Amino acid sequence: MQTLEHSQVMQRQELSIAAQLHLLIVEDVKADVDLMILALESAQIAFTFDIAKSHGECQHLLQTQTYDAILADYRLPQFTAYQVLQLLQASGHEIPLILVTGSLGEEAAVDCIKAGMTDYVMKERLFRLPVVLKRSLQEFELRRQQQQAAARTQLQAQQQAIINHIVHAMRETLVLDEVLQITADMLHQALGLSRCLISQPNSQAQMGVYHISAATREREHLLGHECSLYPFYKDKLLRGEMLIVRDMDENVPIAVRDIAGECNIRAVIIAPLLYRQSFLGGIILHQCDRERDWTEQEISLVRAISDQCAIAIHQVQLFSQVQQQLHRQQTLNQISQALNSILDPDVILQEIVRLTGECFDVDRLLIFSVDTDTVQILKEWRASDRIYSMLNLQFPKSEWSDLIEPDSDFYCRRYFHAPNYSQLPPTRIRQLQIEQASTRSVLCVPIFIRDRLFGGLSLHTTNAYRTFTHEEIYLLQQIADQAAIALYNAQSYERLEELVQQRTQELEAEKLVSETANRAKSEFLSNISHELRTPLTGILGFSGVLMEQIFGSLNAKQKQYVECIHTSGKHLLDLINDLLDLTKIEAGKEELTPETLSIEDIAQACLSLFQERCRQRGLEFHLAIAAETITCTADRRRLNQILVNLLSNALKFTDTGSITLRIEQTSQEILFSVIDTGIGIALEDCEAIFHPFHQVDSGLNRKYEGTGLGLALSRRLAQLHGGDITVRSELGHGSSFTLYLPGSRE
Repeated sequence: MQTLEHSQVMQRQELSIAAQLHLLIVEDVKADVDLMILALESAQIAFTFDIAKSHGECQHLLQTQTYDAILADYRLPQFTAYQVLQLLQASGHEIPLILVTGSLGEEAAVDCIKAGMTDYVMKERLFRLPVVLKRSLQEFELRRQQQQAAARTQLQAQQQAIINHIVHAMRETLVLDEVLQITADMLHQALGLSRCLISQPNSQAQMGVYHISAATREREHLLGHECSLYPFYKDKLLRGEMLIVRDMDENVPIAVRDIAGECNIRAVIIAPLLYRQSFLGGIILHQCDRERDWTEQEISLVRAISDQCAIAIHQVQLFSQVQQQLHRQQTLNQISQALNSILDPDVILQEIVRLTGECFDVDRLLIFSVDTDTVQILKEWRASDRIYSMLNLQFPKSEWSDLIEPDSDFYCRRYFHAPNYSQLPPTRIRQLQIEQASTRSVLCVPIFIRDRLFGGLSLHTTNAYRTFTHEEIYLLQQIADQAAIALYNAQSYERLEELVQQRTQELEAEKLVSETANRAKSEFLSNISHELRTPLTGILGFSGVLMEQIFGSLNAKQKQYVECIHTSGKHLLDLINDLLDLTKIEAGKEELTPETLSIEDIAQACLSLFQERCRQRGLEFHLAIAAETITCTADRRRLNQILVNLLSNALKFTDTGSITLRIEQTSQEILFSVIDTGIGIALEDCEAIFHPFHQVDSGLNRKYEGTGLGLALSRRLAQLHGGDITVRSELGHGSSFTLYLPGSRE
């Protein structure tokens, strides 16, 4: 690789030697000059030359001409080759100086080379001059290339260092001012500028200069001023193109040249700060002391730094937006929590003005209400007591056209915003607010409660003008919505309290009537129980005696009628008992006597009572008791009553098939299931049968007898035990009634 690079360098050098050279020959002897020319022409070197015979001529030519090399005699009239070397060094040209001498010894020649001369040729050996010249030119060309490469490397390292420093600053801090100031200072130093400015758009979209390199003269006078060149190149910059002006010549618009003349600008670069098509500002470089040919490396550096700055600005803006959103959400949550925990409208309004005023950092905040004719200030918050108070002031509604008119911003856009309140058309109310209350800026949003205007929230500044952002307007609207909800809830709560109080009074009156009725019903039932049971006892007793034929035999018709009287009496007694039991339960006077009962005893009692009756009807009676079911806790009489009712119903509505009593236990309950193969129940009637006096077969000529109280009474008794009764049935396919009682495994 090194050999290839060296050969490429040598080829470039040969090409440069082959071109025509411009030489300065410092020699006072014409014959020696001719010999030098002859030696160079013999080597087919194309060249032109000037001759300097004195110190003054040599100095003048070096100051006015550019040469590729100098051929100088060692000793001339009144000066030597050392003085030629000094003139060459003073001129700033980096070209070879070859000593051509006839009397210089080897030792002296070495001293000359050490002093800075490139090489030497003895006059008696001038045939070597072309070789020495070529070699010297090649060495200088290689040295220049190395210097340029070193300069490029140094510049790249410097550029990378600047970028790294800026990137590090971006990572270390989210304070944008610090990042941009560091950028301006480093660019100023690295590029040797007169000024480095960074502009950003303000709220009116004007490009203001907010950061200037610290080394800039009259820096304080430039801060905050608008970038005057931006309007001329706005479209170019918005497209992401850099403005590069090397010289304020006739190619630059006259208006731009005038501005440049006023600001003493000779050359300028403006690099736009763009992030995803969003224009964030620009980096502006001024050269005031000279025209400047900006290099590609410098332009590349500025472009790279502008990209990094754009990223930094975007990140800071994004972080700031997130912080603002978080702060707004926290404020809104705080206000929402505070308002939702209060049901007093007066306290709600006071909390709204306090929390909102502190959140927006304004000077005064008002809550006003709007009624038919007037606008009244209800609550007020002030940053200090020195601020004029508008609390409890009332104004005619007609004078608040900005807020009340249906086509106003307040109604249509749901906010009224006046950054400079004094610029609005004057009214009496505005004059009062401006002159007495010192109002400068206003932001006002309405409070609507169920689409009806209640009033509004109004922010005021009195010390400075302020343009509220869209985010601030939106936040205030959200607060107004929360206030509307809180006020509506408070108003609803007040109405609810009134209704509750009214209903409580009504219920107390109804309770008195109910208690009176219950007492009357209890007395009636007690009396009717005695009055009904007494004659029924006689009817059943006498009919029973007659049926036994103790006092003589009865004919068939008499016996039929006596049995009918006895059966009707028993049916009436059952009806009275069920009715009294149900009434007692509903009155809350039924008391159970729970005890531990043997499941086997209960089942055998049912078996002995219904097995024979089933046999007489041609039905099978099955008893199925799970092995683990041993005992249960219940009122013996009431449990028997429930099971008898369920089995009696099954027997009543089953003509063929069987009746089964199944007893089983779960981890939580004991289940008594009465399963029959009877007529079944329609799905829509399964719940209705538990209502008092309800019977599925309810026609005038119904087939099955019954009071319609048995199932209702059984379910009430089951519920008194902490359980329930359910039914599963299908019309024509039998029914299954299940009694659930609480219990646990023994």
